[in-house]
Amino acid sequence: MGYVGATPLPVSSAPRPTRRIVTAGLAAAGATYALWPLPPRGSRPRGRTVLRYWEKWSGREGDAVQRVVDRFNASQSRIWVERVPVGEIYAKAMVAIGGGDPPDVVGLFSWNVPTFADAGALLPLDEFAPAPVGADYAPAIWKLLTHEGRPWAGVNTCYTLGLYYDRVRCRELGFDPEAGPVDLADLDALAERGLEIGDSGRVERAGFLANLPGWWPYFWPIPFGGTYWDEGARRLTLAEGGSLDGYRWVREQAERLGAARTQTFSKGFERSMLSPADPFLSRKVAAIVQGPWMANFIDALAPDLDYGVIPVPQPVGVGDPARPTGLLEADVIAIPRGCPHPEEAYEFVAFTQRPDVQAELCREHGKSSPMMEVPADFAAQHKNRYVDVHDAIAKSPAVQVLPEHGAWKNVSDLTVGAFERIWMGADPQAELAQVQRRGQELFDDSDERRARRLALRG
Repeated sequence: MGYVGATPLPVSSAPRPTRRIVTAGLAAAGATYALWPLPPRGSRPRGRTVLRYWEKWSGREGDAVQRVVDRFNASQSRIWVERVPVGEIYAKAMVAIGGGDPPDVVGLFSWNVPTFADAGALLPLDEFAPAPVGADYAPAIWKLLTHEGRPWAGVNTCYTLGLYYDRVRCRELGFDPEAGPVDLADLDALAERGLEIGDSGRVERAGFLANLPGWWPYFWPIPFGGTYWDEGARRLTLAEGGSLDGYRWVREQAERLGAARTQTFSKGFERSMLSPADPFLSRKVAAIVQGPWMANFIDALAPDLDYGVIPVPQPVGVGDPARPTGLLEADVIAIPRGCPHPEEAYEFVAFTQRPDVQAELCREHGKSSPMMEVPADFAAQHKNRYVDVHDAIAKSPAVQVLPEHGAWKNVSDLTVGAFERIWMGADPQAELAQVQRRGQELFDDSDERRARRLALRG
């Protein structure tokens, strides 16, 4: 692509297809739309093609993305990218694309990729040259960027979930602070020893609670070797095998620790997560499942907290410590169909996929790199001293990703209520069977709608 200081993505050996703009399937999403604002024009150099880049991040993370934008703008003299922070970005982006006024580039979540691809809302990246190459990415990352065999997005950092534990408190509770709770039995013991009940009967401090935070109610099949669905058969498996075992363990923990009082304790932190009053940062819990961004919040809000990070413990005999498992998700960057400047947009997307650019962004976000090629000083220069734990999970053959299906978000929403009911005493098998049954209907309906859209497009 020839812009100064940039190394483009490797050239694909496949011939470049002819791009064909298809808008079918978007009308319902964009029957009406707003005129989206642009930033002030004062800083734009004359004579450049201006790209609107919608991105969901704000604060420190948004500032880090802006530095990538600034670096690209300084690397060449033809294109000028302007980042526009947008909340609820996936809904607003679909409306804007359907309404015929999309941005040039949009930052989404990996679970958006199947939905947007099926709706014809994105341009597949293999329509551009040089096309992205899967070998440049960790295998599970490439899976998140592709749908039905085609790449639809670049990566914009990734994250895995680990167990962040308070080393001082673990020592007080009888655990080796270097190792932390090494298996599920240890985690159960930490939960029980760390539970402190006040005179009023309320929980004052906890060791570990599976419902805190309540952000990933669908996480618990993974440590037990469970799966979400059978991709070949296109069949959900949430109520089976290791998945069911995981939710049975959730129910057992609630019974041992007191479902109502621990639920009240956890709900009390819904508005204070990742703030000075966060339960882990304020030492109200000894361990918590969190993503790599936690290191940045510890540095900023609780710099004296002595902590460690390990993969979320598994039952003895499940899994292999040399092949750590966990959940992998990613933020992605994509090109909306119908955008004003697709070629220039791809040039910017390709720039963001350079290993050195990804390394810069990941360091600032506290995350591991999604790329197979990583600068030699990546870990040494990293703000998260436990980035290697997250990196090992992300690149492990045992890592899991969420189902690549446009209906998954609706299914994951069903797990929220099911998890809470299980915590409060509902039968896990009955709850999961209901989620699986309703979820399968959503998956099947989505597949049928997609088939009809493809038939209409010819």
